[in-house]
Amino acid sequence: MDLDSARVAMLYQDPHPAHAGFAEAVGADLVDFRGFAPDWVGDGVPADVVNGLRAPAYDVYLVEGSRPLYAALVNRVVRGSRLVYLCADHGLYSLGRDDFEGSSGLKSLVGRFGTPAIRAVGHRYVDGVVAVSEFAADFTRPVVGDDAPIEVAHPYVQPDVYDALGGVSPALDDKVAVTVGRPSRYKGVDLLVEAWPRVRERHPEAELHVVGGGHPESYERTEGVTVRGYVEDLSDALAPASVYVQPSRMDTFPVSVLEAMRAGLPPVVTDTTGTRSEARRIDPSLVVSPTPASIAEGVATYFDRAPAERRRLSDRARERGSTFDADSRRAAFAEAFRRVLEAL
Repeated sequence: MDLDSARVAMLYQDPHPAHAGFAEAVGADLVDFRGFAPDWVGDGVPADVVNGLRAPAYDVYLVEGSRPLYAALVNRVVRGSRLVYLCADHGLYSLGRDDFEGSSGLKSLVGRFGTPAIRAVGHRYVDGVVAVSEFAADFTRPVVGDDAPIEVAHPYVQPDVYDALGGVSPALDDKVAVTVGRPSRYKGVDLLVEAWPRVRERHPEAELHVVGGGHPESYERTEGVTVRGYVEDLSDALAPASVYVQPSRMDTFPVSVLEAMRAGLPPVVTDTTGTRSEARRIDPSLVVSPTPASIAEGVATYFDRAPAERRRLSDRARERGSTFDADSRRAAFAEAFRRVLEAL
């Protein structure tokens, strides 16, 4: 299939800004998958079926995330539109796990116990995948089968943020760590807070700043932890720190790590995070397991480093972070998407 002649739509729920940029890069229309079922149908599986049946016809649906995937699969079965999954969330990673959480009780049950059926559907009806990281590609492959083409295209830092963070001078001589994100369990901020007493056993003056709205104030009961909450300017959150921490239990490719790197902060990330590929480029010791003990060891080891060594890692982080600009990453996505279509 030729991208230049195909009619393409991105089926979305709440599009990530970078994903909206991906859609623009391939000339795709943005289509909210929820916009076609009447209110009385509700917001569960019946609504997904109706939305899939009534969605406008396109040659290709690029589907952002797991929730719109149900509607897209209905459309694929009934109308034959090609389905390319943009794997950027952790829905497929959690298949078969006791803690799988779908958008409804039925979907949670299917996700926990219906993995063989989901894989059978994926093998037959998901035509291709663009994953936001190699990590995401790895856990998507068993769901879509060996024949479906999978390409990787990383997201990017939004242009205004990218420009602002390029001027940040982090406090590399201090022992301050920062993490940025929503208070969702998969982000693992609770693991980092639990790790902090271990960090302070080796570095009693070490501080942790938790940035993002909704984090519990109880985190501040742990010595050295400050909950800063929402900040208007990300530069103000990153500048006082010497290291960034992404303690996620699972994360496909968090842009917050790219933002920290752009600001010159080396990132300590878990090996269940897609940006582990970027941290390893800087220094393999920056990749840790998603446990309090391992996270504490990674942060404390970084604080053990001499100032000159921290500056060397900071320079590497900033150099790598500078490659996640919008123009180059949109172009890379367009090329990845084109390769997927050509393989169909």
